[in-house]
Amino acid sequence: MTTELLEAIEAQCAAEGNRKRSPFLAEILELLLTSDMGQSLRESAQKHRRPLAHELEANLVLFNEHLPTERIVELAEASQRNPDQMLVRLVLLGLRVYERAMARMEAEIEGGSELIP
Repeated sequence: MTTELLEAIEAQCAAEGNRKRSPFLAEILELLLTSDMGQSLRESAQKHRRPLAHELEANLVLFNEHLPTERIVELAEASQRNPDQMLVRLVLLGLRVYERAMARMEAEIEGGSELIP
C-alpha cells in the first residue's frame, strides 16, 4: 500500500471515531471481494486490463457526473432519507414511469390511435 492510501485509511478511521477498522472501508472491501457486483467489477477490470481500483473509479465517475447530487441530497433531506436511499427510490420511480409510458405508447400504436402528447 502506498503511504497516501495508508494515510487516507487512517483519516477515515479517525473520522469514524478512531476505530481500528473503518466500517465504511470494511463494507467497500466486502462489496469488492464477496458480492456479485464485486465479481462483475473484477471481471470488467480483467477484461479492460486495469486494476480493480481503476475499474471502480471509472464506474463511479461515469455514473456520478450525470447525477444532480445536490438535488438528490435536498430531496433526501426533505423525505428524511439518506442520499443513497433517495437515489434508489428515484431510480425505481423512474423505471416505473418509463415502463408505463412505453406500454401506453405501444398500446396506442397497436390500437392505431394518435399518440397523446
